[in-house]
Amino acid sequence: MARVDIEFTGERLVPGKTNPDVHKEHIDRYMFAAGMAAGKTVLDVACGTGYGAGLMAEGGAAVTGVDMSLEAVRYARDWFGDNGCVTFVCADAVHLPFPDRSFQVVISFETLEHIRAYRQFLAECRRVLADEGVLVCSTPNRRVFSPSMARPLNPFHVKEFWPDEFRRLLGRHFRSIQFYGQCDVNLADHSVERTHGVRRFIDDNETSSAYIIAVARKKTARRS
Repeated sequence: MARVDIEFTGERLVPGKTNPDVHKEHIDRYMFAAGMAAGKTVLDVACGTGYGAGLMAEGGAAVTGVDMSLEAVRYARDWFGDNGCVTFVCADAVHLPFPDRSFQVVISFETLEHIRAYRQFLAECRRVLADEGVLVCSTPNRRVFSPSMARPLNPFHVKEFWPDEFRRLLGRHFRSIQFYGQCDVNLADHSVERTHGVRRFIDDNETSSAYIIAVARKKTARRS
């Protein structure tokens, strides 16, 4: 029986159809997250075609992948399996169909910029996280992609964030926020350094990381 196929439109990564450099960027993010996910219950929000959820499951995590595209979920199930280690669910990221405190780690890469209700999305990520749970979330750096534009150049993006704006937004629901970067861009000639993978976030007048990867812990109410 033929396996499920999916058209590459540029909105989500499709293994074997996406530019190899872009594919590697996505894999590097998941490899970075896999070290925090091993042996834990993980929610991958906007999992797309499921390659990242499959990778983390191979590393020992119990992963649930969520995407609002039924086509993507069908692809993910066929290629990366609905089994005891990874499950795929079709659902909206701002209305996650899970009880409070269901997961030890929530991962969502390149999602925030696609969602108009981005504040509600982050509130949902916090809600489904266990106490002391970890969020790993990435988004494009507006300083690199659209610094002087009223709207993002990418037609699939609703809003892109400045680093300080992203940090303040996360701070409403999370603490101990650490930033990592990917694809450092020379702002004078726009050349890109891709070889280092995920490393310390850079944001100065000459060079800036194209992608911001945040690692943060759930902010919980203080007990008296």
